[in-house]
Parts: sequence; C-alpha cells; structure tokens
Amino acid sequence: MKRVWVVIFNVLLLGLPLLAWAADPGEKTADFASKQVKIEGLNAINYFFASTYNDSKMMFAIVVTVIMGVVGGIIAFATDRILKIIGMDVSKIEHHE
Repeated sequence: MKRVWVVIFNVLLLGLPLLAWAADPGEKTADFASKQVKIEGLNAINYFFASTYNDSKMMFAIVVTVIMGVVGGIIAFATDRILKIIGMDVSKIEHHE
C-alpha cells in the first residue's frame, strides 16, 4: 500500500506544476481544430491524407493509427526474420518464478 501512495505522491509532484504552467492565460495558442491543408498540386497519397485531414480529423487519426500499427508489425516481422537468419534465438522466453 505504501508503494501506491508513493506513486500517487510522485504523480502529484510532477503533474501539478505542469498543469499550472499549461494554464498560462497570457499566451495565444494555435487553433489546430480549424486548420485546413492546401491540397492543390499534391500527388495521390499526399492528396488522400490531406483531404482526409481536412474532412475529418477523427478519421485521419484512426487511419494514421492503423497505418502506424501495420508498419510497426511489418518492422517487427522483418526484424524477427533477419535475427533468425543470422542465428539468434528469437523464441519466447520462459519465466521461472
């Protein structure tokens, strides 16, 4: 139980000053919710992402998140294959407790 209180105390110590710093009312911030990207002269893939961003930022976020997951999986699979080819053991580790 003592560990839980230590974690909560540390989060408060680190988090409260950040909240106070973020609440500075004198500084203007950019409004990214209404920002539009110019789509003139873009190629196919860039046009797709720019128009998706302009039409629906939520759909853009979902598409980008899915693509990042797929690319990460491809990188992990390729790394696994390369490590197996060079002779490293990449099987799951057994934990003995």
